[in-house]
Amino acid sequence: MAVVAVSAEGHGLTSTSAKIEVRPSRLVEISVQFDFIELLNQGSRRYPLAIVAALPEDKFGLLYKEVVKLFDRELKVLLSNEQVVLNRRYPSQQQVFSLLKNQFVDSQFSTKSRMPYTYSDRRFFQVMSFDFKLVTTKKLENLAVIFPQQLGDVYVTFSKAKSSSTHPGERWQANQEIF
Repeated sequence: MAVVAVSAEGHGLTSTSAKIEVRPSRLVEISVQFDFIELLNQGSRRYPLAIVAALPEDKFGLLYKEVVKLFDRELKVLLSNEQVVLNRRYPSQQQVFSLLKNQFVDSQFSTKSRMPYTYSDRRFFQVMSFDFKLVTTKKLENLAVIFPQQLGDVYVTFSKAKSSSTHPGERWQANQEIF
């Protein structure tokens, strides 16, 4: 996995990000957060937000299905160079379309001095989620993820949970093992 620098755009930060988390139960969760319109505009055709947000639902469905096909075809997770079968949890077509309509409305009321979103407030980014279960955590060091090229640079955050418990009335405190 490579961590790539975040690129800044004039209207806010639009870099795709991915969060890879390993749970104590050996469940690996991958969330990919991206700007739907930016992804559509990676090809030769232009898809302005205003046009996409105003499409009839059936026409928008064609775009949605293409994006899902892109993730199905090109997002790959490998362990020791063997492809992992992923559980894929995509937002529904209606959820994606609703978020785009909200993004359009917000863009119409945004002033030039207020960006529609920032890196920490990317409320109009879509989230595609994936997960799989590790047989053993030893294979984790050989984990690789291949993201669709159309996403551009992907800022990747990887975390492995460190768990501890506390008894009633006791204070939990971070220690060196966690950091």
